[in-house]
Amino acid sequence: MTESLLESTQFRIKQVSIMTKGGAIDISAIFAEINIFDCIFTPMMTGNILIVDAVGLSNVLNFDGSEVLLIEIEKNENFIQFKKSFRIYKQSERRNTNQSTETYILHFASDEFIFSMQQRVNQSYQSTYSEIIDKILTSHLKLESRDKGLFEKSFGIRKVVIPNLSPIEAIEWCTKRSLDGKNAPSFLFFANIFGYNYVSLSTLLTKDSILKINFDPKNLNQKDALDEMSSARSFEVVAQNDSVDKIKSGVNAGRFIGFDPITRSFGEKIITFDDHYNLIEHSNQNPNKTEIFNKDNSTNLTTINSRKVLSIFGANRKNSEYIKKYDGDSISKVENYENFAFQRRAIFKNLTAKRIKLVMPGNFQLTSGFNVDIETSGFNKKNKETKSEEKSLNSKYLIIAARHTIATNKHETMIEIVTDSTNDPENYTSNPQQNELLQRT
Repeated sequence: MTESLLESTQFRIKQVSIMTKGGAIDISAIFAEINIFDCIFTPMMTGNILIVDAVGLSNVLNFDGSEVLLIEIEKNENFIQFKKSFRIYKQSERRNTNQSTETYILHFASDEFIFSMQQRVNQSYQSTYSEIIDKILTSHLKLESRDKGLFEKSFGIRKVVIPNLSPIEAIEWCTKRSLDGKNAPSFLFFANIFGYNYVSLSTLLTKDSILKINFDPKNLNQKDALDEMSSARSFEVVAQNDSVDKIKSGVNAGRFIGFDPITRSFGEKIITFDDHYNLIEHSNQNPNKTEIFNKDNSTNLTTINSRKVLSIFGANRKNSEYIKKYDGDSISKVENYENFAFQRRAIFKNLTAKRIKLVMPGNFQLTSGFNVDIETSGFNKKNKETKSEEKSLNSKYLIIAARHTIATNKHETMIEIVTDSTNDPENYTSNPQQNELLQRT
């Protein structure tokens, strides 16, 4: 075990090897870089490894999909160690660098992803979506309890038929229709360092932060490696507030129109920003919301024709005397299209409207599904008499994606973080002068 961190990018390779049909081959001396990816919107972990081969390994192995990559890396006793195995599924970019050396990239993924593509689920279920997903994970993907991370119960018994999908496709199909206790369609299924997770957005956003990130200068004499683990090496604001995307996605307002071919009826539901925002819990106190007045003196928060969704639905069946008499049990198992057909997209578009990309010292604790706090005094010119605070950045954020890069002499973690809320109490509303200016020019 590494006793102490001398540098924040320090790490120790315990094992990087390829298990072949003929046994294990140690490649710790010939790899140049390993990249490991995870994201809350993808159901598996993936990665690639750059090999500098002067021993003819590529000539010995066919890389036919049977090879397994074993990775075990540690920092010290204060940090989570990484130990996982992956299936190598592709070799690419094979090039000669000189007469005796070649380079190539090996691509790898979680074995369950490869295993899933070789199967199909054709089965009817009458259960909650969380129970259906648990059955698919156990019976089709052969996962054990130790392979799971967060696993939350969904609400509502449904009668569904999985329509000839692979196990992972079936799980994603069920996840998009899952509702929590407040009928919020915000469940996610993803893999991170801790396993496979099936969890609502409310649960993720309300968990405690694992790190408070600052932007202090690096490599100061008075700072040790542990202090620098919380200092961002660089950052980029990927998106701040795309008002056009919010309008098109129905984040501000919209309309759901449903029709039922059984009762031959239709219904309409007006959905506002507050309708979907208040369905879930949030990281910070106030929403990232701006009210903008337009030429007819309405606002972006009341223009319900910004987005329309037309879908089947079954809400009117509870009012049908015929169905109550002959198939009353089906009423409680009808799919809630009016809850997820419109609002799921709006919830996640609003979540990712504010995104920041950070490069941090290598830390396997920084994985998708966890929260971090941003703390900075701002990047403007400082005034000694006035304390500066960066209100647009300082908040609690959710990690939606992580990339760990391990090279011969460094370990860095790039994370993408998002938030749909802020601690800034100010409400932002456009003023009449802005519209007057647009009309005059």
